[in-house]
Parts: sequence; C-alpha cells; structure tokens
Amino acid sequence: MFKMLPPTFLAVPVAWLAIFLLIGLNAVSPSLKAIGLSPTNSWVVLVIQGVVALFFLTPAWKLLWKLVPPLNRWFYPDLSGEWIVELESNFSRIEAILDAAMDSTVTLDMRLCPSDVLPPLQTSRLRAKITQGWVSMDMEVWNPDGDGPIKQSDTIVVEPFRGRQGKHGLAYIFEQQNETDTPSDTNCFKGAAWIVRDREDPNVLHGRMWNDRMWRRGMNTAANVRLTRVTPWRSFWERPINGDKSLETA
Repeated sequence: MFKMLPPTFLAVPVAWLAIFLLIGLNAVSPSLKAIGLSPTNSWVVLVIQGVVALFFLTPAWKLLWKLVPPLNRWFYPDLSGEWIVELESNFSRIEAILDAAMDSTVTLDMRLCPSDVLPPLQTSRLRAKITQGWVSMDMEVWNPDGDGPIKQSDTIVVEPFRGRQGKHGLAYIFEQQNETDTPSDTNCFKGAAWIVRDREDPNVLHGRMWNDRMWRRGMNTAANVRLTRVTPWRSFWERPINGDKSLETA
C-alpha cells in the first residue's frame, strides 16, 4: 500500500508530530532537569522513528483502521484474512464448442445463438487468504474440498489500486496448478484478475479473471470472481450481527 501514498502523506503528519513533540519537550524540560535528565532534540527523532516503525512495520495500522472506519474508504481497506472464492467459468461453453465441432448434426454459433441455448457457466468454490501490509501484499488460493481440477493458485504480483468513491480493489497475476493428466489440457498456466470492493457490502470483492490455459488451441478461459470474507470485518463501533459468525459456522 505504500506505493499508493501521495508524497505529502508521510511528510505532513511527521512534521506536525515533530512540532507537538518539541512543544511538549520544552514544556517538561524544567521538570526533567530537576530529576537529572537533560532532554535534547534527539529524543524527538527517536520518538518519531518509533512511531513510524510501529505504524508501518507492525499490524498497529489495523487498529487505527478499526478505530477510524472511514480510512477504508478514504485511503484503502484492510483486506487481510480468509475469503470464500466463487468462480463462474466459461470453460463449459468452450467444451460445447468443441463438442459441436465433432458432431456434424449440431450447429452452435456463439455469436448469434440465443442465450438460453448456451450451457450454464461452470461454477467452482475455492478458498483464499490475503496477507496485507504497508510494504507488501500477497494472496493465496487453494481448493479445500478437492472437488475439481483446480489444485491451488500462487500469486506472482499483487497490486492494490484506489478507485473513486471508495471502490478500491486489487489486480494480480497468478500461476495456477490443476490436477489433470489429459493430453489436450495443461496442468500449469498463468492468469490475471481484476477485482474491486463492492459498493454496498465492504466484505465482498468481485470482478473477473482470465488465463492463458491452452491459448494456442483457443481454449483459454475467463470467469466471474466473487470473494466473500469468512469472518466479516467490523469496526470497534459496530455491534456483531447474530454473534458475527463466520460463513463456515453460520
């Protein structure tokens, strides 16, 4: 998230912190000298370094986000935690095209056929974990039930971005591994996704992903993506709803 900061984001608060510390240090200097301490400006530098390190190198910023919830909209939301991932892939429709190509009695023109002729999108349910900090961000996706070819997905690059009116999100490139031994398929490929925070529900992300799976044969797929927090994020000022149970226990 550090790369999204404007140049003045750090300079302005540090400058004000230094001013207040210097004023406070001058105010208590007589008391400190009375007990044998000699305050210097280096104390101010040490305090500022400690505050900056505490905020940027530890999860202390998450506490501030919970105390001041508008920061999720004004700057960027805290997305850390586990998520339920729901995919709607067009792979079922690619299979329909391949089947039609092998059957002379079937005619299927994806450009002109009515939508009710198309097979439904293929659905998958996965699990994701987002690890977010000020200097790095990572996302891991895996298949906890093993009920499909998808095994796991490891992110190569994760880039958070800020949108208008709090509609922030992230873009990422990943490498996916599938459990398949079909000669006409590949078990390892790369892809990308673009997901944004839902305007109505801050515990939901949605967007789209696509990949280069079997692209030379025209079989690369795309999918709608929806992520829902396992345990809803709430500020210190919000009361839990129905015990605020996670999706797994609700």
